[in-house]
Amino acid sequence: MAGAAPAFSYSYPERIPERPLRPRVSVMPGTGTRESTHAMPTTVVLLAKAAAVILVAVALLCCARIALASAAVSTSLQAQQLENQIDEARSTGSNLEVKQSTLSNPTRVKGEAGRLNMAAPESVGVIDLGVDVVAYDAAGNLSLSKSVQIAAGTAE
Repeated sequence: MAGAAPAFSYSYPERIPERPLRPRVSVMPGTGTRESTHAMPTTVVLLAKAAAVILVAVALLCCARIALASAAVSTSLQAQQLENQIDEARSTGSNLEVKQSTLSNPTRVKGEAGRLNMAAPESVGVIDLGVDVVAYDAAGNLSLSKSVQIAAGTAE
């Protein structure tokens, strides 16, 4: 593109485009009153902005109140469930105490023993085990029966 001439250059005066002559226009402000029919008074604009801010604040307060009420209801339901569980545990504990008292009654125990053909012992004895009375069976496990026989002196 070395041989191409530029489209516009001041070095080639014959290529300078001619500008049409324009008349000079100057604007002079008038002395009459200016009234804008579309402009609102600033007090109305300020009141509208204040009302919008108040509406946003009221909406936020309502949301906060709803959130707090929801949390209060949830906590109340959880507390009620815990109270029900406590009441149930107390009732179960009371029932167990009554059952234990009934089962450990000596009269009942004697009756159950008699029904099973059990009798009270004629005498009560104490076996004094010496130091070396522990016996083992063929598998190498402790044998209580052999230990008792050795302690009683009837072992073979």
